[in-house]
Amino acid sequence: MRRMTLLGVLAAGLALVACGDEGGETGIALDENQQLGELTSEEASQVCDDLKQPMKLAKADQCDLVGLLNSREIEACVAIWRQCLISPGEPLTSSRCFTYEFEGCAVTVAEAKTCLIAMAGTLKELSCGSDFDLLQPPEECAGVRAKCPSILENGEGF
Repeated sequence: MRRMTLLGVLAAGLALVACGDEGGETGIALDENQQLGELTSEEASQVCDDLKQPMKLAKADQCDLVGLLNSREIEACVAIWRQCLISPGEPLTSSRCFTYEFEGCAVTVAEAKTCLIAMAGTLKELSCGSDFDLLQPPEECAGVRAKCPSILENGEGF
């Protein structure tokens, strides 16, 4: 069960890698202390845009996750990882940011960014040798989980 909770949190991080539109920077100055639930739609999109680069994962990192999700045995995981690397398949990321999940959320922009960047770091450290029993959601996400758990738990909000 703990493994599935972590995977949900990590999948939520993956969903944000490609959030927002491809229009580039909007130039909106965000107050990092503002709560997500108070953002306008333009400001919410800016949060997503600001996180695109720090949350970006290399294909090898994405394939590590695919291997781990499909096998706990190192040899099988490595075989899946190799197949993933050579496959032209779709990216593992969402094509948009689900900013509707921000509604009513008391997490600040700064807390959300810190959490998601830490989640990306966790994803980048995974390999076929990773032990899921030792992995925990990053401590930087404790406030997000406490104040706005739906964003991290459903795997699609962020």
